[in-house]
Amino acid sequence: MCIAFFGNGFTSITWVFVSLLAPKRLIGIAGGTFNFIGGTASIIIPIVIGFLAKGGDFAPALTFITCITFAGALSYIFLVGKIERVQAFRSF
Repeated sequence: MCIAFFGNGFTSITWVFVSLLAPKRLIGIAGGTFNFIGGTASIIIPIVIGFLAKGGDFAPALTFITCITFAGALSYIFLVGKIERVQAFRSF
């Protein structure tokens, strides 16, 4: 449980990244996209876990969650990079 709460707290910090990385005039749409992806995951992941644990064995579901966790951690380590605001293109 301690590790789960730590992971939950760690993922909550991504809202800071949304406000830091999005161009100032596009923070709303960036936040909406962020919420859409999170909401989609909150629908799909329980369905996948239910399918994997259908026979009463939760080992495949735990393996799936472990893989998702490692993929998320590796994406933070290798993909995020330097955090700086994206400059929006000017429309003429």
